[in-house]
Amino acid sequence: MSPVRSSVSSSRRRAYAPAMRDGQEPQWAGELPDLILGGQDGLVNVLGLVLGLAAATDSSRIIVVGALAAGLAESISMGAVAYTSRVAESDYYDAELARQRREVRERPEEKRRQLREALATYLTGDVLEQALRHLTADEERWAEALMRNALQVSRPHRTGIGRAVIVGLSTGVGSLIPLVPFLIMAPAPAAIVAVIVSALALFGVGAYKARTLIGDWRRSGLQLMLIGLCAAFAGYLIGVVLRP
Repeated sequence: MSPVRSSVSSSRRRAYAPAMRDGQEPQWAGELPDLILGGQDGLVNVLGLVLGLAAATDSSRIIVVGALAAGLAESISMGAVAYTSRVAESDYYDAELARQRREVRERPEEKRRQLREALATYLTGDVLEQALRHLTADEERWAEALMRNALQVSRPHRTGIGRAVIVGLSTGVGSLIPLVPFLIMAPAPAAIVAVIVSALALFGVGAYKARTLIGDWRRSGLQLMLIGLCAAFAGYLIGVVLRP
């Protein structure tokens, strides 16, 4: 399976939100993976940077300027990646849908059998036959049913620009969390506060995701917190090693 197809099939979304509480997906649930992705990336990236700079220098100005530059660059970069990724997903979906339309016209029996096999995983008997007749009565509906049921590929629900804005803004917000203490404190105490605040933020996001969707909120929060802090600690070690 190609990377684009894997992305179109929302594997990342399933990783963040495998199921919804009460069997219903909130309207904003589709945005949650991108919000977590951007926010966590921005927070961890800048936390690692400020810890590394705090270990290497006593200048608050250098730390703040470096963190602002890194946060802005990371926000733009993440937004651009999100945009190009969504455009690639949309292009893949359109190309695959066109192929399914062509194959429905050229090999109808084969495509009918393919759709039947896909539907048979959750339909049987007369219900299966009625659904099959309904879906194959229209070429466009038939092709889209093959996309959803046989190939398990869904049309991206948001434009590239929309996704870029969400990821870019969430990255920017996440970047500010570990930076704020350095705006009001000396580097040494600010580094400690930044770690505590960032750890709480990461835990809160993980716990909120689990309580809103599904899973153990304590485990989810702890997992996100440990992953983020371990990544940020690498930046601190570099600062210690390279300190003049």
